[in-house]
Amino acid sequence: MIQTEETFISQTILHKIGNKHTETENIYSESLLNTEDEELYKLLFSMSLKPFGKINEFYNFQHATHLSMNEMFTYCAETFDDPNTFIENSKHIAQHLFEQSSYPQIKTGDLIASYFSDIFIKGELVDAIGIIKIEKRTPFFQTFKEGNEISLGIDKGINPGKLDKACLILNTEKENGFTVLTIDNNNYDAAYWKQHFLGIDYADDDNAQTKHFLDMCKSFSNTVVKEELGKQEQAEFLSTTLGYFAEKDVASPKEFEESVFEHNDSIRNAFIEYKELFEEKKQIDFWDEFEVSNSVLESQKRKIKSEIKLDTHIQIKLDLENPSSSKEYLEKGFDEEKQMHFYKVYFNNEL
Repeated sequence: MIQTEETFISQTILHKIGNKHTETENIYSESLLNTEDEELYKLLFSMSLKPFGKINEFYNFQHATHLSMNEMFTYCAETFDDPNTFIENSKHIAQHLFEQSSYPQIKTGDLIASYFSDIFIKGELVDAIGIIKIEKRTPFFQTFKEGNEISLGIDKGINPGKLDKACLILNTEKENGFTVLTIDNNNYDAAYWKQHFLGIDYADDDNAQTKHFLDMCKSFSNTVVKEELGKQEQAEFLSTTLGYFAEKDVASPKEFEESVFEHNDSIRNAFIEYKELFEEKKQIDFWDEFEVSNSVLESQKRKIKSEIKLDTHIQIKLDLENPSSSKEYLEKGFDEEKQMHFYKVYFNNEL
């Protein structure tokens, strides 16, 4: 998590981003924005950095052949080495973004590039480069005075409280591809921003280990547990998984297997095999131990669904915070007379 108490903007510039498909060209600024106005500076500072304050998912620039062939890595490295190249490299960044805009759904917009000094992260103060692409303009009311009459009109402007797309590149861990934070709130093309423009992948840290392991468990529950044992058992597995991570400061894949699959060797063996395939497919290696990222855990909890949907238009929602509840108070059976499956739910009072 970054801290910005000592941070200041030393340079910032604005460019217009076009679209190759619609033959809309970029428009480049030749000089920096004037940020001497205190109100403008505070608003720009907040818009550029506040959204990153609670992000704990870090990325690195990557390239299949060599890191130096990643355009964004190169432009940022040159700028960090010599901040006097900021304006020129901001144009290269704008042009690189334009080159990825070859599809009609890619929107034109404004690009704000900023150079920050003294951002605190992982025990050190570093410089950073921020890139914001603004794609939407928000309608707002504007009042006008004409003589003795006051009229109301509608204008459009930039909403500083919600970014469309943004990234923050921190001048640390250069050998691994710098530390990159990213935001994409208009996810109409998931590959456009992260893959094509930035060329980033998750940094191999505790946050990534936690996220990848929970992603794997969720995928395993869908493709193996649900298919072989059913939705109730799938929900129990996910609930037990979340419970394990909630109780641990440090997670161990081996301990997880022994704990969660203690009484089911066949599913445990299937999980071990699935983990090996997952690591190969995603090109990651799970560590023997990793610190559990609570922020990632909370984020993953919100993404995991716990409903049992039935073809009779009835849904049963299970509480993943209490894995024992479905075992104690939910029974599954088969009615011979109706020739239908059923669930029996026990309870004391309706809430």
